Amino acid sequence: MNAIISRIKVWRYLGYLTFSQALMIMLPAFLRPKKNSPVRLFGRDLLLPDGEKETADFISVVREVIIENQHHIELIKSNGVVVDAGANVGVFSIFVATKHPDSTIYAFEPTPSTFAVLKENTKYYPNIKVFNCGLGDKNETSTIVTAAHSGGNYIGVGGSPIEVKTIDGLNIPMDFLKIDTEGYEANILKGAAETIKKYKPILALSAYHKPNDKKELPELVNSIAPYNCELLHGADLICKPK
Repeated sequence: MNAIISRIKVWRYLGYLTFSQALMIMLPAFLRPKKNSPVRLFGRDLLLPDGEKETADFISVVREVIIENQHHIELIKSNGVVVDAGANVGVFSIFVATKHPDSTIYAFEPTPSTFAVLKENTKYYPNIKVFNCGLGDKNETSTIVTAAHSGGNYIGVGGSPIEVKTIDGLNIPMDFLKIDTEGYEANILKGAAETIKKYKPILALSAYHKPNDKKELPELVNSIAPYNCELLHGADLICKPK
């Protein structure tokens, strides 16, 4: 039943997606073709990093982030300030900018090639500000390890040099923090502790990259400030200040 409801929701977004994308989202994953062109989102062409084509994986991202509203952008208040940590090619940032045009979005993407695509994809949205750096628990030079698909890139040993900054150091008065960073979520929270204490933003966290994320991330959040954290979709945490 949930799968049927999910597919019905797609029709609200016709005009934002191509007709073929809408049909693919409604199909079970194993029936979706591996490639399809062009890629469009909210009525505009959307670029992907070099070497990547529109795939069933990308369609799944659109379904999860937009159709299923994975990060619950209805929780973003009027004139809200949003931080998108792990922006990739900009799907979430563009979704927020389209549905909340009075918001300001700070989108962070550390991989240089992916950042170039993010910058191109978001040039139509003046309320999206893009930054070619990672976020973490300290200001430092680290490395980004690239995966087969750009959404799987992660900060770790043996990759290409990147700059990492803390949210506290950037002094962003945020109302909403979304983090999907392939296991680096805890580092980013630690580097945002003072900002979280001061501004009490809504936190939308991916909690599936590490085995203990579902337990340890809420504990970390509550060691910073009192929050109610709810696990949704089996893998995503929405944390609201008490």
